[in-house]
Amino acid sequence: MIVRRGPAVVLSLALGAAALSVAPALAKDGGAAKDVDRDQCDPSSVSRAKLKVEQVDGNNTRLLVTGTVWSNDADAWDWRVKHNGEVSDNGRARGDEDSDLSFRVVRTMFNLPGSDDVVFRAENLRTGEVCRATVSY
Repeated sequence: MIVRRGPAVVLSLALGAAALSVAPALAKDGGAAKDVDRDQCDPSSVSRAKLKVEQVDGNNTRLLVTGTVWSNDADAWDWRVKHNGEVSDNGRARGDEDSDLSFRVVRTMFNLPGSDDVVFRAENLRTGEVCRATVSY
């Protein structure tokens, strides 16, 4: 009996590649990949913002959301985190000298089925400057 190995090898390679393309990306530590967005805020500003969304360690039902704003002054900022269009949390923060005039907001939220759209928005109360970063996870 003659066995054709060529088509079997091609089929197994194709199926293996398809399986890898569907699997989520993995970070170096074996956890789920992070999605990050950086924003320079207003074009004439030195302030910048960053939003990072990742799975909570070993728990794919929870997301860890970290929003950070770097500024060159100690102004107060109003901030808001939205998850799929709904306000998840909000508050007011101020950077200080110990943190290089930055502030960070860290929140945990449910990882809903499908794509999770997360928005971090911060507004400087003195200047009106707005920083906005968005991640679809």
